[in-house]
Amino acid sequence: MTWRFQEVLDFVGDSDFCGDGMRLISLEISNFRVIRNVSLTFPDKVIGIIGPNGAGKSSIIEAVAWALYGNQAARTGRDEIKSVFARPTDNCEVSLGFSINEEKYRVVRRLVGKSERAEVELYRGDSSESVGVNETKAYVGQLLGLDWRGFLSSFLARQQELNALSDLQPSKRRDHLAGMLGIERLDKAIQRVKEDTKLSQEKARFIENQLVDKVQVESRIAQLNGMISGLAEPVGKLQAELRAAEAEFKAVEKEFNEAQLKRERWTRLKAQIEANEQTLESLNEQADRYREEIQKLANDQGELQKLNERLVVFPEVKKQLESLREIKSRLAVRDDLMSRKKDMSDELAQLQEDVKKSEERIGGIRTKLGSFPADFEKILAEKKENLESAREAYSKIKAEATSLQKEADKLKSQLLSIEQLGPDSICDRCLRPFGEDYDGIRGHLGSELEKLQQEMKRLDGELVVRKKSGEELATEVTQLERVQRDIYQLNVDLKAVEKTRQLAAAAYEKTQMKLSEISAELKKYEGEVFDRSKFEALTVQAEQLEGIKQHSDQLKGGLVRLPVAQKGLEETGKRFADVEATLSQGRSELDTLGASEQEFMKVSERFNSVRDRLDKVKTDLMSKVKEKELHEKELESRLDQLKSYQKAAVELEQSRSAHYYGEKLARLFADFRQNLVAGIRPSLSEISSRLFGDMTDGKYTLVDLDEKYNLRIMDSGAYYGVDRFSGGEKDLANLCLRLAISLALTESAGLQRSFVILDEVFGSQDAQRKELILQAMAKLKSRFPQILLITHIEDVKDGVEEIIEVLPTGSGWSEVRVNGASV
Repeated sequence: MTWRFQEVLDFVGDSDFCGDGMRLISLEISNFRVIRNVSLTFPDKVIGIIGPNGAGKSSIIEAVAWALYGNQAARTGRDEIKSVFARPTDNCEVSLGFSINEEKYRVVRRLVGKSERAEVELYRGDSSESVGVNETKAYVGQLLGLDWRGFLSSFLARQQELNALSDLQPSKRRDHLAGMLGIERLDKAIQRVKEDTKLSQEKARFIENQLVDKVQVESRIAQLNGMISGLAEPVGKLQAELRAAEAEFKAVEKEFNEAQLKRERWTRLKAQIEANEQTLESLNEQADRYREEIQKLANDQGELQKLNERLVVFPEVKKQLESLREIKSRLAVRDDLMSRKKDMSDELAQLQEDVKKSEERIGGIRTKLGSFPADFEKILAEKKENLESAREAYSKIKAEATSLQKEADKLKSQLLSIEQLGPDSICDRCLRPFGEDYDGIRGHLGSELEKLQQEMKRLDGELVVRKKSGEELATEVTQLERVQRDIYQLNVDLKAVEKTRQLAAAAYEKTQMKLSEISAELKKYEGEVFDRSKFEALTVQAEQLEGIKQHSDQLKGGLVRLPVAQKGLEETGKRFADVEATLSQGRSELDTLGASEQEFMKVSERFNSVRDRLDKVKTDLMSKVKEKELHEKELESRLDQLKSYQKAAVELEQSRSAHYYGEKLARLFADFRQNLVAGIRPSLSEISSRLFGDMTDGKYTLVDLDEKYNLRIMDSGAYYGVDRFSGGEKDLANLCLRLAISLALTESAGLQRSFVILDEVFGSQDAQRKELILQAMAKLKSRFPQILLITHIEDVKDGVEEIIEVLPTGSGWSEVRVNGASV
């Protein structure tokens, strides 16, 4: 970071800056916070943003930061940025026009529709420079030389921020100032260097511990070579035993496989015989079930014939019942139409009453509007023009009185100086004693002082008269503006009531048309008659016949099974004969096979014994081979480890060098920080002192930051902490320090002439101090061409060059006016 404090110190004087900085040009807002639609321009003036607390003054400034840096610069999350009164499909949009070094830019940021998708684009002149959130964020940071925190610290000073400068503990105050000035980035760099240095030291210690084990590794390599040589003979013997065991197992395995095949055939025949015996038993049971089913179906045939005789009348009954149901349905529609006709008649009466009430309200509102003068706006404009003229005249006389007071103070000081030394006083021009001219010079100075005092007395009287006249004009303008708001609200109400009457009249006509349609529809149902007793008798008869029909259908469906059951009984008999023949053949084959479980168990035991002996030889051989392989693998690893020690020795030297140079770099960074802070603190004290002298009208001329960053003020030749002074003087000192920080930050970013925003910085100041602050603001214009004052204090209007008023409407959004006119 580059700090050019000597150039910054010249801002109080008349020196001209060779370059320009960041200037606000225009701001357009749609559905942002409590602001609905606003279009503002920013001239090079002291601009007051005035309105009651909670009206949305800060939302205008927040829109500037949000347009540049997005959600991270907002007070809340994205969900609370879009206005609550906006429709889901509406966009939230801010367009900010600004210039840097006379190059014009415009950034447009919006949350689109119901999804609130973020879009942003930045233009230089008429050309698009960047599109997209991330690309524009990087472009703005590079363009301004500041991230969003640096931007807010440089251009925006809040009341709570001023209090923090003096109310925090010294260590926290130092950290707070370091954060505002960007020094914490240097602190983070120092911390990272220290962490890297510590890691290098730990790595060197780790490598040193590794190198200690080198002798043990060499001893282990010799031991492993001996163990590998000793395993060669046991492995050879086990390999010979394995070949003999495999030959024996091959002969026994053939005998076992033949016995196993014979046993499997015997077991399969045994299972087939048992399955056929169970099948014969099951087929007997199935044949009995077929016989029972055939008998039952023969009985159902007789019952079905009787039921069909009773169902002959069923079609005619259904026909008559359906005709009565249709008549009943039509009469139900008629009853519904009659009910709707009655409801619409009631609705017509209510709509007629609504139209009448709306017409009465319209007449009342028009009567009220007619009570106001026709040229009301002209009267208000003339009063505002008179008030502005009165303010300009008052300020001119006030400036003249202040100038005369300074001349008088200077004359008093000269008189006091020459009276103390008498004729021996030295002339400040020729550097010679006054001598005989002493009395003449003293008399001349006294005469001049008396004239100045008389003129000052005259101006004070004229100031009192003009102030009273101005206050009366301001009261009249305030009352007229209140009436103007009432007229505006009456016109809004008139439009709403006229719209209500129009809707009610349209609804009346529409309802009348529907009522006529229903009356015409009812004529279709005249003469309809419904015989309820006949309908109920036919319903009972139809239900009884429906039950008989269902039972008949069930019987008919069951009779389909009769040929199936007869055929099944026949097939079951054939299958019984086939299974019985297969069972006889199986029993004969089992007797011929002649196998036994005892014979198979004897062959199986011999096979398992030979196989177990083979498995043991394989296991022993595998164990020895595995042991040899493990030793060989460890030997390879140990040899690689031995080779790595040479590389570790080189890394050890590199880590020791990194630790040495890291500690040296950390000390250099610390010395640089100390020199940097030592240069910043006196410069901030110098800038703050000049501002504080102007704002206290010369009562206090020196402000200082001590080594612990405590803010002190000189009074009667000695420095005192700010807690010794009144709340107003304390706030002034903090404001001056905060402005000094903004000057330093914008200068370091290369923005030599920029704007500044002061948010509710008047705090506990009395009227005289407020006026001094406003006068000091005028002196800052050589460095801050645009000064924006956010405040809820109404009487600040007299001390600013342009007024932006933010007023709540009572409908969830705020109205914005510039010099009394809506924008």
